[in-house]
Formats: sequence, structure tokens, C-alpha cells
Amino acid sequence: MDALMEMETWEKKTALKAQETPDGAEQAEVIRMQNINKSYQMGAQSLHVLKDISLTVKRGEYLAILGPSGSGKSTLMNIIGCMDVMDEGSYQLDGVEIGHAKEKELVRIRNQKIGFVFQKYHLIPTYNVLQNIVMPLLMRGMGLREAERASMDTIELLGLKERIRHKPNELSGGQQQRVAIARALVGQPTILLADEPTGALDGNSGKEVLKLFQNLNDMGNTIVMITHDLNVAKHAGRVVQIVDGEISA
Repeated sequence: MDALMEMETWEKKTALKAQETPDGAEQAEVIRMQNINKSYQMGAQSLHVLKDISLTVKRGEYLAILGPSGSGKSTLMNIIGCMDVMDEGSYQLDGVEIGHAKEKELVRIRNQKIGFVFQKYHLIPTYNVLQNIVMPLLMRGMGLREAERASMDTIELLGLKERIRHKPNELSGGQQQRVAIARALVGQPTILLADEPTGALDGNSGKEVLKLFQNLNDMGNTIVMITHDLNVAKHAGRVVQIVDGEISA
């Protein structure tokens, strides 16, 4: 019953937020990739992982990148998330040419423009919910009290207010993923980048998380989700497939 009430509260808040999204705000491209190539040296051989990848994502879009193991989707995700760099090509994120950015600038971009959601949550086990969620704001130099105050809207939006003093091991898998989503959202990033976000969850928890992503997208958030599961990918507004390092709509 508590979970049902949380979902109903979420849906009401989402409906109100969606009305605040400016008309046409989704039209700008936030991701523009052209002819991206990436290879790794494997002993004496070079493994060509990404082959002339071109991809655009508009503001407010919900995109799923679908591919089997070994397809290159993880490498593509790492480049989108500025955790790896391409060998050739152009990648613009929110108007910034990533290929020209120095490491210090990439750290700032990862913190301010990308909200990461991982399959295994990556919560700090010794921190409670609130302490985990405020981490991106503290990394920007915000004071603890200010960061906690700035986080409360997001915490309430995801139905976590009653659990802010709980440690991750006191939460279900679905609740832990909510905390991870709240941590990704709290800094108001340009994109949410989700790596197999339901992969560690049971069926019901996975459905709840996918519903959260849909609600977030309805609010105007740009989402890029990486998955191997067609049933998960179908929840996105657009699906592109990557096979053997090549992408197609």
C-alpha cells in the first residue's frame, strides 16, 4: 500500500511538472555524434569496437540503445558519459565539443551535465539515503546544509522522504535504484544516462523503475538508456540498435 501511495503521489507531481515544460524546449540537440570510431589494442591486434557511429539526441527525448553483449554499447555509453574518448569523430554534448575538452573540464561535465544511473546502484554503503543523494552537489563545492535543502524536492518527488536516514542495506533493490535516480537527478543534469537500470531488479521493481523513467521523461528530462533487453527498450520513445560496433535506427 505504501508503494502504491508513493506512485500515486509521484504521478500527481509529475503531471504538474509536465505542464511547466516550455513548448519547443525539446527541439534542441543535446547530443550530436558524427563518425565516432574507437579501437582498443589487444596484444598485436587492434579491435575496432565502434565504427563510424553517428547519433543525435534531442532535448526531452527518451532514447534506448539496444544491443547484445559485445556489440559495443558499453563503449558507446562510456563515450556518451565522457568516461572514455573516441579515436576519431566529433561529439558535442549540450554544445560543448568533448574531443577538445581537457580532463578537468570532463570532470566538470560529468558532474554537471550527466546524471548516471547504474545497474548495481553504486551507493556508498556506509552513507544513508540523504548522504548518498547530496554527493554530486557536495562535489560542486556546495555546503552540506545547502545541498541537503536543495535535494529535498527531488527526495520528495521520488517518495524517499521517510527513508532519508536509512542505509542502502535497509532498502529493497527498487528503493536503492530510486536513491540512485535521485542522486542522478539532484544536480539537474542535461541528460540521464542509464546503464541496464532494471538489470538487478525483480520484475515488479523493474516495472516501477521503468515507470519512473517514463514520468521523468514526461517532465522534460532527456534520457539515454543502454540495454540488451528489447522489452525494456520498448519503453523508450525511440530505439536504436548497435550490432558489431555499427548503429542503425
